[in-house]
Amino acid sequence: MQPFRFDLCELPGETEGLREEIRAFLAEELKHVPKVTRAQTWSGSDTEFSRKMGAKGWIGMTWPKKYGGHERSFFERYVMLEEMLAAGAPVGAHWIGDRQSGPLLLRFGTEEQRQKILPRVAKGECYFCIGMSEPDSGSDLAATRTRADKVDGGYRVNGTKLWTSGAHTAHYMIALFRTDSAPEAKHSGLTQFLVDLKNTDGITIRPIKDLAGNAHFNEVVFEDAFVPDGMLVGTEGGGWGQVTAELAFERSGPERYLSSFMLMVEMIRELEKRG
Repeated sequence: MQPFRFDLCELPGETEGLREEIRAFLAEELKHVPKVTRAQTWSGSDTEFSRKMGAKGWIGMTWPKKYGGHERSFFERYVMLEEMLAAGAPVGAHWIGDRQSGPLLLRFGTEEQRQKILPRVAKGECYFCIGMSEPDSGSDLAATRTRADKVDGGYRVNGTKLWTSGAHTAHYMIALFRTDSAPEAKHSGLTQFLVDLKNTDGITIRPIKDLAGNAHFNEVVFEDAFVPDGMLVGTEGGGWGQVTAELAFERSGPERYLSSFMLMVEMIRELEKRG
């Protein structure tokens, strides 16, 4: 088996000016933020910081300008991502919307959904969570049981989503629901929806505390919650292909290791003190 080998490379020259601009911004914004807080980075949340990033044009960087984006390169977005996470910036409020929910709507959403929501995400004023995992399903996403039954004007939703990061502060969830329960429709019976968490009756959000007493995970329970037709994302029955595309947005890039970068640096410093 041949090992992976990645040759060192240099990013385009225009990214260096952006890198210096971001570093200067972070030096000022984070100078009074303790390191224990900075170690939380994308699991932390600071809505004012998100708005400042939006004003700088650092959210939705690659998106079309007509949806509030800035049409900058993916190299530039990579530099922003690298600097923010390495510094432990509190980006958690807008991170999901910028990383995957916005790109998903650009690819599968309606024009009305894009026009209504994406400019607010790019301003750092609108936040998302992900409605995928469910109780007793493990990592089998196709085992989704939360049902969306067609009714006049929309869908009636019943079921539970689990381990939903940031649901207590999010404005919207992009959720995977089952619209067809036939045994042969394990994958073809899934559909994605936009759920307005702030203005929909029948939704209960319960915190799940971790060992440190924090609660950024949640259980989200739907009891006859009504989701209008206009909130369907993509096509009914197309949810499996769409959600796997969304997972590609979620799992690509260096975010997984950079999200722990500040913690790793402090751990090395502590070990150095002990000799």
